[in-house]
Amino acid sequence: MTRILYRMQAANSTRRVKKGSDGPSQASPSTYGLNAELENFLNVNASEAYKRPWHRLERGLRLNRIRSFVEAEKTRLMLSDDDTEYLKTKIEKALEKKLLNSKTCVVYDQDKEEIQEIKGLIYHKTADGRMLSSITDKKLGTTFRRKKELPETASQKQNMKSDELSNEGHTNA
Repeated sequence: MTRILYRMQAANSTRRVKKGSDGPSQASPSTYGLNAELENFLNVNASEAYKRPWHRLERGLRLNRIRSFVEAEKTRLMLSDDDTEYLKTKIEKALEKKLLNSKTCVVYDQDKEEIQEIKGLIYHKTADGRMLSSITDKKLGTTFRRKKELPETASQKQNMKSDELSNEGHTNA
């Protein structure tokens, strides 16, 4: 990487502007050389961008994969344009609300570079034939553990003893 930067700096320092010209915009295209190594480096990184797991993709890459998923769902479910747009906005809003950030919410195939499934995505067919979609929010899990009883304080013990004594007084009378 440093070698590429060094070559770019060297190329920039060797460009000269003739006297009387307005600047580098007047230079011919042959004056500027293409840096093949830099172009190759950028192409390799761009081709491997979608190979990362879902939770490691940047927001723009996720949006791109969501758009391709919506197009696949359009052909699979034979959605109309309005239904497709509705689905796309629902999924994008869910992404903004961070409902799709974890790797468990979205089944993403890194080899095929596509979304296989969005968990919580539900389709509803209306009476007029439209196909609406919604995404269920994360549900709070219920726990079946018993809460530990806190040890009683000295004042609570004293109150219990006085209650017991007063109850004994009432039973004797």
